[in-house]
Amino acid sequence: MEQEAKKNFSFASIAISFFILIVLPLTITGVIISKGVIKVGEEATQANLRILDDNQKLSIAGRAQNVADAVAQFLTDREKDIRIATILPRDDQSYTTFLKSNTRGVIESSNVGIVKIPVPVYREIAFLDKSGKETIKVTVDGVVPKDKLKDMSDPVNGEFGAEDYFQKAKQLAPGEIYLGPVVGYHVTKQEYDSGKQFNGIIRMAAPVFDSTGFAGVVELALDFRHIMEFTDHIVPTEPGMVFTKVNADDTDYTFLVGRDGSILAHPAQYLIGGLGPDKKPVPTMDDKNYNELIKTGVGGMNVLNMGFMDENLPKIHALAVSGKSGSFTYTVDNKRIFIAYSHIPYYGSVYSKPEGFGWVGMMIDIDKYHKLSEDKVKDIQLKVERWQKSSIVVVFVSLILLFVIALILARGLYRSIQRRDGAAPLGDDED
Repeated sequence: MEQEAKKNFSFASIAISFFILIVLPLTITGVIISKGVIKVGEEATQANLRILDDNQKLSIAGRAQNVADAVAQFLTDREKDIRIATILPRDDQSYTTFLKSNTRGVIESSNVGIVKIPVPVYREIAFLDKSGKETIKVTVDGVVPKDKLKDMSDPVNGEFGAEDYFQKAKQLAPGEIYLGPVVGYHVTKQEYDSGKQFNGIIRMAAPVFDSTGFAGVVELALDFRHIMEFTDHIVPTEPGMVFTKVNADDTDYTFLVGRDGSILAHPAQYLIGGLGPDKKPVPTMDDKNYNELIKTGVGGMNVLNMGFMDENLPKIHALAVSGKSGSFTYTVDNKRIFIAYSHIPYYGSVYSKPEGFGWVGMMIDIDKYHKLSEDKVKDIQLKVERWQKSSIVVVFVSLILLFVIALILARGLYRSIQRRDGAAPLGDDED
């Protein structure tokens, strides 16, 4: 009897040892994994259950000001370029080198995804003699033949209708520059939906003087995409740059407004004004034509005319062009809107104080933002529950298998010990 108890005790000791060495660690690991999944889920939930609190509003307002300052600095740097252009040798090689040496990255879609490619800051550089005739002109496509050069003493000869940059520049004193408005052809909603982008420019011009006095004018065509880059890839509630197309329907985007109230950059580019095929400005939206123009997508938007939809937009514009920056939280059409606005402190050429170049706006639909956040949290919670259930099943099945394996190993080891000691293995009949 005592020997049988000893045998059973020995087998139990081995089985328990295997359980401790194999099954118990897996059990503890399973518990840790399960708790880890829950903890990660809770942290992800808290990270995504975002509320647009006062600190975040202040952060967005500060970000808008940073963008506005960056636009102002970019325009200031362009003044240096036009002054350099006035002293360049007036020949094809010098002008070509100037265009190629001034590039900046622009985010574009390609066959390999979203990429940032170098794009010339200026589309063209030209010299016009004292009578207004172009004597040399180089574009991003190359040197313009002599028979294609224009006489800009008549503004009607401009690429974008009547352009009077020669007349404006020749009246300036040495060192002064002319920086014109944004000009370009309007992109309709249908064109934009098919992938076409607004492709505008800003004319820059400065007088050139020699020993005889006024010698002519240097002109640059600033590619407006480089200014749009400052706002086109910013979602106020997301950190850093967004390298996918910003959806205007989410009302969570950044836009640019000119000193006259016109939209200069917006994720819905068909809201940007411009010229029609006849080189005449497309209609501007107002309370009378809005429903028609927003449907056809042929027409520009000016915030000064949008008071019938949002009375705060004209008020914000008035504050911004007076040199102020700030933010508003208000309700319109049962939607809670937050908008941060920042004055662009550039005062060169025609962009004098206090209006400057215009302002940067960052707009958020607070309720939609919360709804998107809640939907994302629910999705995360469902994934956490599935992972937790899966991990429990895996651990449970593994425990059963390992428990059986532990018993088999324990039995085998015990029999080996018994044979070594000359005793009958547990479970064998004695003669």
